[in-house]
Order: sequence, then structure tokens, then C-alpha cells
Amino acid sequence: MTYLYLVLTTFFWAAVFHLGKYAVAYMSPLSVGAWRFVIAGAVLVVYLYARKAWDNQALRRNIWPIIAMGVIGVFGFNVALFYGLRLTSSVNAALIMAFYPSITAILSALLTGERIQPRQLLGFVISLSGVVVIVTHGSLHNLLTLNFSSGDLVMLVGCTCFALYSVIPKRFINNVPSLLLTTSTILVGTFMLVVTACIVEDDMFVMPNGYVIAAIIAMALFGSVLAYLWWNQGVARIGAIRAAIFANLIPVFASVIGVALGQSLSIAQIVGAVLVVAGVLTTMSSNKQPGAVSATT
Repeated sequence: MTYLYLVLTTFFWAAVFHLGKYAVAYMSPLSVGAWRFVIAGAVLVVYLYARKAWDNQALRRNIWPIIAMGVIGVFGFNVALFYGLRLTSSVNAALIMAFYPSITAILSALLTGERIQPRQLLGFVISLSGVVVIVTHGSLHNLLTLNFSSGDLVMLVGCTCFALYSVIPKRFINNVPSLLLTTSTILVGTFMLVVTACIVEDDMFVMPNGYVIAAIIAMALFGSVLAYLWWNQGVARIGAIRAAIFANLIPVFASVIGVALGQSLSIAQIVGAVLVVAGVLTTMSSNKQPGAVSATT
């Protein structure tokens, strides 16, 4: 059942790209992100208190790294995710996010002093070439003239935020259970999203149509709460390294869902996906591998 739960988790995260793409067509990206995490944060807080797992002392000892993770990994990533989805396809967004493990390896080396293995560097180069193929749509002219899709570039920034979120705990967080850490960082990011949405947008408290509400609730419950709980359970049972391999299914599922919804895949997307996944597998086959995917996708 553990493997089934991990597969379902990656399916839920892949679905977030399509649900988010739909939601931001009718509602501002900031408001979509804010309501997604208001719901997810509320559910996780109730769950934490039910398990009596809230620890104020642990939070106070790590307050600044937790704030940094919330601002970068929840607020920053979701702003990039939902604005990026307004400007690029859901499949492209998912494919670019598959670059995450390779960026994590590089940032981990910079922040923690972990030595970059030759295979990690090779994997980074292969994945980067895949991302370049995707964002240039396979056009050499676009590459030479730096004519990239703004949405793809925004997603690349979001991918970097997500990777940084995952690396910070390795050096700066001490003795905070993973469930408490994720819930607290989500609360920080939620506060930032709500405040910013109220200031910048005018639809934070405007009722969208029922389909948008359903999409946001699905992203909150399945793409945030349930996916996190199952992912955490899988990591505990089979280890972070083996669990992280399942993250490679996210762009695969995103592509399958896209085709099921009537979207076509371009040659550039297919070639880019193959290169990105090949780079990730190369990176993860090294002795020192990047950590598992965090639960803020």
C-alpha cells in the first residue's frame, strides 16, 4: 500500500498544475493560492492538535528559518506557480518542476558544503538542457535571441524557491518534527498570501463559480493535506531517497492528464521531458542525493 500511496501522491501533485491552470483563468493567482493554503493550513492545524503534536518551544528555537521557509517555499513558490500557470501550459509547468531535484543538489552543496558528485553535476547539465528545450520550444532561434516564454521562466524561479525550501532545514532547522515544520511554514506562507492578495487583488472575498471552488478545495485537500500525509508516511517506511524517485512521475502524470483533457504534446515537450527525467535519475543515482520533495507543491 505504501507504493500505491506514493503513486497517488504524485498524481495529486500533477493534478494541481491542471486545477491551478483552470482556477487562475477565473480568479487572481494570489487569491487562488491564498484560499488553497487557508483551507490546507486549517486542516493541518486541527490534525496537529488532535495528535497533540504542537510544540511551541521547538517553533521558538527555529523561528527565523521557519519564517524564511514560509516566505520562500510557500509564498514565493505559489506566487510563481499560479502566475506561471497563467502564462504557460500546465504540462510545461510540471516538466520544469521536474528540474527540482537537480537544483536541490546544487543549492545543498552551496548551503551545507556538501560536495557535488560528478554524477550530480552531469545530471544537472542534462536536466538543464531539457528545461532549455522546453522553454525555447525546441527553437535554436529562440535560444540565440533569448526569446523565452515568460511563464516558463516564472516557473523556473518557482522551482528554485521550492528547492531552496527543501534545503534550508538541512542546515538551519533543529529538532522540529516534519509535520509540525510543514504546518508552521504553511501558516507563515498563508499569512503572506492572504495579506498580499487583500492589498494587491480585489477578488479575495469575491465568490467564484462552483467549479473554481471545487478546484481550490481539491488542491487544498488532495494536493496539500492528503498528499503530504501519504508522502510523509512513505518516507518513514521506505526512506527519503527511495521515495524521492516517485517524484519523477509528476511530469508523466501531468502529461497524461493533459492528453486526457484534449491537450497535445509537442516534440519539444517530449524531448525536454526525456532529458529532464534522465538528468534527475542520473542525479539521484549518485551516492549523495537530494532530499525528498517537500509537501508544498
